[in-house]
Order: sequence, then structure tokens, then C-alpha cells
Amino acid sequence: MASSTINFSGLSSNIQWGDVVDSTIKAEEARSLLPVTAQIDKGAAKKTAWTTLNGLVTTLNDNARLVRRAGFGGFTASVPVSPTTSRALLTAAPSLNAEAGRYRVEVLQLADTAKVAGGSVADTTAALNLSGDFTINGTSIAVSATDTLEGIRDKLNTANTGSTPTGVSASIVMDGTTSGRLVLTRDTSGASGISLTDGTGGIARELGFIDSRSKPISSAILAAAAAMGLSVSPPPASIRVGSVVITADLSTDSIADIVARINAAGGSASVESEQYGNETRYRIATDGNVSAVSGDAGSQAVIDALGMTAGTTGTVRQSVKSAAYTDSANAIATSATLLAGLKVDGASAGLAVGDAINIRGLRGDGTAVTIGLVVGASDTMQTLLDKINDATSGFAAGARPAGATLGADGRLRLIDGTGGSSRLSLTLGVTHSDGSSGSLGATSVAIAGRNRELQQGKDAVVRVDGRELTRSTNSITDAIGGTTLSLQAAEVGTSIDVSIDRDISSGVSTVQKFVDSYNAIRSFVEEQRKVDSPLYADTMLRNLMDTFTAALRTDVTSNATYNKLSVAGIALDRFGALKMDSDTFKKAMTNKPLEIESLFGFSGIGAAFISASDNATQYGSGTISAQVKSIDAAAVRLKKRQVDAQARLDSHRERLVAQYTQMEVMISRLNAQKSSLAAVTNSLQNNGN
Repeated sequence: MASSTINFSGLSSNIQWGDVVDSTIKAEEARSLLPVTAQIDKGAAKKTAWTTLNGLVTTLNDNARLVRRAGFGGFTASVPVSPTTSRALLTAAPSLNAEAGRYRVEVLQLADTAKVAGGSVADTTAALNLSGDFTINGTSIAVSATDTLEGIRDKLNTANTGSTPTGVSASIVMDGTTSGRLVLTRDTSGASGISLTDGTGGIARELGFIDSRSKPISSAILAAAAAMGLSVSPPPASIRVGSVVITADLSTDSIADIVARINAAGGSASVESEQYGNETRYRIATDGNVSAVSGDAGSQAVIDALGMTAGTTGTVRQSVKSAAYTDSANAIATSATLLAGLKVDGASAGLAVGDAINIRGLRGDGTAVTIGLVVGASDTMQTLLDKINDATSGFAAGARPAGATLGADGRLRLIDGTGGSSRLSLTLGVTHSDGSSGSLGATSVAIAGRNRELQQGKDAVVRVDGRELTRSTNSITDAIGGTTLSLQAAEVGTSIDVSIDRDISSGVSTVQKFVDSYNAIRSFVEEQRKVDSPLYADTMLRNLMDTFTAALRTDVTSNATYNKLSVAGIALDRFGALKMDSDTFKKAMTNKPLEIESLFGFSGIGAAFISASDNATQYGSGTISAQVKSIDAAAVRLKKRQVDAQARLDSHRERLVAQYTQMEVMISRLNAQKSSLAAVTNSLQNNGN
């Protein structure tokens, strides 16, 4: 409503025309505009009230849905720790449809993800010059000569995408500044693990994921040809084993000889036995790929005769190598080379008769070796080897023995008898007869002991009330009805009693929220009974509250005991508020939990309130929604009437101001004429005198 900005008195008439205009407009405003504004304000107050009620009913609907659910109070799980070790073996998470009871559970094995490591390469960014392919979980991975270790990693991870991923992720673990190795990890746990199949070029073996193995033969010490029953053996030939090249003559060399030759050359190999029916047979197991030497015609024939193929993800034995030894004439040392006068890397060790060689180190399991040898005039490199390999106090003793050999390059190699991570070490110090110190050169790890299989893919195994289940994950959902068991530690022979019980306190709390939301609506309705309330005497509000009251009276006739709310301890008091007797309700939930669920279920109180509240709040057609929609439509019409009325008032004001202004002009003119006539009259009178 526009207010007057004109407050003038007639200059000619001396009349307050502005007051007259304001009074006139205010009178018309009271008659045509203010009633419309009052209706708009009243509608806005009603809309606010209905919107508030909509929020309260929505809360009631939410709480009604909570009590309508099966097991609405939820369940609790009691899981004791191991009575033997006090470890937590598992946790239990019951759902709303859990089956209450006592269950005896034994965790026999945890599920684990498979993880396999390859061999170390000197530079992860340099081309490996490998060509061929291998298969991982059924997907072929092609490798070209220009591929780096990083490039192969990327190819493996690309293969783990799309609609048919391998399920295996690849990463590089750095061993040094530039060196590193590939690690393959199964994305999910379970015994399915990682399946590696070597293809052309022996790429999986070249990368160190699997070893190479010969076919099983009857003897490790007979000539290989005879042990394999070959009537004609291939001629002696060179073969490449990993990074070393050896010569094998199957007509005279046993597989034990071939293994010793591989190790003496700086490779890693062992003889492994296995049961073959009622016999024991033997294989060569060696680290890396076995391939033919270019230009040696018999090389592939030797490999074929031995039946060298891709093996398994076994272990690699640690090897420690010494400096290179020569005799006093600079010839490569052999087992017959005298210790006195020995040279180390071409320089004299100053070793003489009467000097002491101090042999120190650790076996693979970390146990210490401390032995010595006083050099005699006839002592040779074989004497030193025998001392190192002594089965009483040397490296061949103890729970994890190791053995030393002298290679064709004049180096001692001490090899752990057990594959895998190793602490094997060796130092060869010298104490001269004059008391001064010396050394037979530095030693270093030639081949690091390692487990190719860092983690074995395993299924979880759990026994519940005598029933054994095997699953690929430690989260087991089907051992106890409606409860998820999360296995944390295996302890064979230890059973714990897992209890699944209804959460009575939570059930009481859930129903109390429902009661409170009903009472919140009731309190709102009571407030609207006041004369000045927006929804005073509103029939729709009264009808809406009646539907909720009727829902309270829902009778579940299928229940033998708790067929009504009042029987369960929930009833209206004399003021119309809903009250819950917690003790009575707890007793009902404890004694007849299924009846209480039914009382609030899909044929009970919860469903009745959901239906009633949905009918109230449903968009467009619900009682509350329809009222708000009607108020909004009326507000649009009233706003238009308000604007039109204001426009008419403004127009009327303008007309009045214009009329009064024109009248003032006319009066001013008349006054001017009056003054002019008076002047003329006065002039005539003066002239007549």
C-alpha cells in the first residue's frame, strides 16, 4: 500500500487538500485492500502450521517404519575371546533377521590373498630384452624385447581392467636405487589364488615368478641318462640356467652333479624328492628359465631329455660367494690348491703355515658359526671346504644346515640348505702367526634367499555347531542365520560359544521414539484448539488426528497374547497422551518377541500408522499436501486482488490530486480576476473624484 507524499494547503483556497486525499484513500483502503491482506496473512499462518504438522507426521512415519520391521529392536552378539590365548578369534554382527541362540564356533583357518614376487632386476626402467608371453589367471600377457619391468607392470594392470579382469594387481618393490622386483597380488582372498602358466620364451621363469623343473627320475646319483632309461643320450652340451651357463653330459652326470655345477657357477638349484606311487623320485629344481645356448647344436636336446619345464612358485635358496682365489702361479684355485701362498682377487693373501683362518657367520636361521683352521703345510682348499662343511660345528650342523662348494671360477659358494628368507652369511678372517690380521677377501650375497610365494591364497574354514564351512572370505554370512561372522584369528582346537540375543533395550528405545512422535502430533493438535491458532476448528485437522487415534486401536487377532497395544503396556492416558510402561513392554518382548513384532508389523500398528501418515503427507493428494496446495492457490488469487486493489488506490489518489490541483488553479485564477476588477474599480473611483 502506497502512502501519501503530498501534504499541501491551497495557496489560493487555504484548504488542506492533502489531508482530504489521505483520508479518502485510507477509507477506500480499509474497505478494499486490508481485508485481502488479512486473508493472505491468515493463509500464510495456516500454511506454516500445516508444514509444521507435515514434519511431525513424517517423523511419525519414519518411526512407524522402524517398528514395523522384523526384529525392530535388533540383536546383540556376545563373542568371548579364546579361553586358551585370550585372543579375539572373531566378531559377530547380527542383522534384524538374525536367529537368536547359542552357537559353538571354531575358526580353523583364515582366508588370505595370494601374493607372488618375481626376481630382482638391476634397473626397472631398462629394457629387459625378453620376448614371449605368459598367462595369468587365463589372460595372456605378451612381452617384447623393449619392455622394461615398469612396462610389464603396466601391462599386467591393464589386463586387470575391463569386463574380464585378471583379478591380479601388479606393483614394483624397490630393492635399491634402481633395482626392483614385480609383486603380483590377488585382488580378493581365497584359495583360487594366482594361476601362472609359462608360455613361449619362459617369461614367467625369466621374471622369477616360478622355477624350472626336470621330469622326475629314479635316482639323483646315477648318470642321468641311465636313471631316465635312455638308450641313447644326447652329446655333452651347454645350457643356460637363469643367468649362468653350464655344460651337462647326461651319460656321466647325475642330476646331483648338474645341480652342483649350477650352484658352483653362481646359479641356484637343488635336488628335490617326491613320492611317485610307492617309489621316491627326484627332480632338478632351479631358479630362472632353462634355455638353449645359441650355436650349441646339442643344447636343446639336453634340455628336452631332462624334461625341463616351468615349475612352481617355490623358494630360492640364499647363496653367499667369496672373492676369487688363485694359486701362487695365478691359476684358478681348485680343491687341491694349497692354502699357503693363496691369492685373493690376484693379490697375495700372505697366508702361511701356522696362520689361522677364522670362519665366522650365521646359518640361515640366524644361529652363529665360529670355527677355525690353523694352516698346515699340506692343507688345501678342500681342507677349508671340509672345515666349513663340518657337520658338528660348521655350517652343515644345526637345524638349518648350509653347504659350501668351490666353483670353476675359483670362488667359494655357501648355499643355504633351505629356501626362503635367510640370514646366511660368511666371513673368512686371518690371524697371522706374528699377531697381525688379514682376510681371505670380502664375501657377498650372490643370490638372495626368498619366497616367491609371499602369501598363499587360502579359503577361510570355520566350524559352527559341528558343521564345517569353507569360504573365500573372512566375512561369512551363512554360518549363523542373519549374522555376519568376521574371522580374525584361527585357533584349531579352540571353540567359543557365540550368543545372539534380542536387544530388548534397543526395542524399548525404538518404540519409545514412535510413542514420542505420536505425542508430538497430539500436542500440536492441542495447540491448534486455541481460538487464535491458525488451524482453530479446522475439520481436516480433526479428521487427521482421528485416523491416528484409530490406528492405535489396531487389533492383531492372530496374536494369542499381545493382540493390542494396551496389553503390551502402551495406552492413552486420561489426557489423550500415549504412555508406555517400559517394564510391561520389556516383559512382553522377552516372553513373546514374535508376537510383539507381529503387533507392530505389516498387519499391525506400524503398518496402520504408515498408511495413515502416507495418506496425510502424500504429495499432491495427501490431506496436508492438499491443504497446502489449496492455500498456495488461494494466495496466488489473493495476491492478484491485492495488487489490483493497490493499483486502483494509487490511480484514485492520482486522480484526486490532479482534480484538487486543477481546482486550486481555477481558484487562483478567479482570485487574480477579482484582484484585477478591484484595481479597475478603485481606479475609476479615483478618477471620478
